[in-house]
Amino acid sequence: MNITCPQCGFSRELPADRLPARAVIATCPKCACRFRFSPEDGVLETLDAPAPRDGAAAGSAGQDDPLPPGAIVPGRQVREEEPEHAASEAEGKRREPRSEDGGAFADRPDAAPEQEEEEDIRRTASRAYAREAARLRESEQDADPHAEHDYEANPWETAPGHDGWLASFYQTVMRVMFAAPRFFGSLNPEAPQLRALCFYLIICVVQTVVERFWGGILLAIMAPSAATDPQLEKMLALLAPQSNLAMTLLLRTAMLVLQLYVFSGLTHLAYRFVAPDRASFPLVFQVMVYSSAPALLCVIPALGSLAGMVWGLACMAVGCRAALRLNWPQTLLGFVPVCMVMGPMILQLLYAVQS
Repeated sequence: MNITCPQCGFSRELPADRLPARAVIATCPKCACRFRFSPEDGVLETLDAPAPRDGAAAGSAGQDDPLPPGAIVPGRQVREEEPEHAASEAEGKRREPRSEDGGAFADRPDAAPEQEEEEDIRRTASRAYAREAARLRESEQDADPHAEHDYEANPWETAPGHDGWLASFYQTVMRVMFAAPRFFGSLNPEAPQLRALCFYLIICVVQTVVERFWGGILLAIMAPSAATDPQLEKMLALLAPQSNLAMTLLLRTAMLVLQLYVFSGLTHLAYRFVAPDRASFPLVFQVMVYSSAPALLCVIPALGSLAGMVWGLACMAVGCRAALRLNWPQTLLGFVPVCMVMGPMILQLLYAVQS
């Protein structure tokens, strides 16, 4: 809609969305004439005419009453010395809409300052939230920087800790048997081998004592039948202990420790060819040590020892893959030397039992 001032003829086009819904009072930005208008009827009435300018008033006053040369008119020197930007600022203030006006024809200031103020508030809030989040992250890291690592670490390495030796041993066995990938993936290659070797010796001692106990019970049960069965008698003679418990513990423990180092060395040598950049003897040694944890299933008579051996081999394969970050073909190729050594031993044992 085009609105025209009835006093000076100044006009301005207003969009339809800014038109008022009723009759309002508007102010002309050029001559400051105030008039009432409505969108339907246009200009209804002129409320007041523009006041005469100060310069014109001063000029007319000068013509009626001329001043002597050098006379100082109050206010004129001040206006002459005002900077140009002050006049522009006054003009801007004069153009602001009055509270009683409708503001449809008056020269309104743009809404950009309000939007900029809202954007400044949002940016300030965003920066405050970012600082608070960073502070919380730093406080969590400072409070417990190794919380996740401690949870995934080997409990036997930190024994006795708060829970004691027995609880640490039990937790280690449970993690090896039921969370092997996570446990072996967190092994530390710089961990002392002596502590891991102590874990292995405990497993060997428990396994030797339990197997001797179940072997004695088996011999006592099957001894009457062996008198009439020569094959059974040979098998019982082979299973019968040839020395006391202390000597058996010493000899078998020494043999198992030697076997541990031989198998660890062979496996490490194989991985040196399969994955040279990932082979690590400390990690392979720890995998061999902690994979013996399922051997504690020997407490179950009959099938316990067999199940423990199979479970231990599975933990060994999973452990090498997780600790050395290998794929399955590389992992299985690393066990080829061990299988070549153990194969003849198993065949010889089976031949001795059959004969």
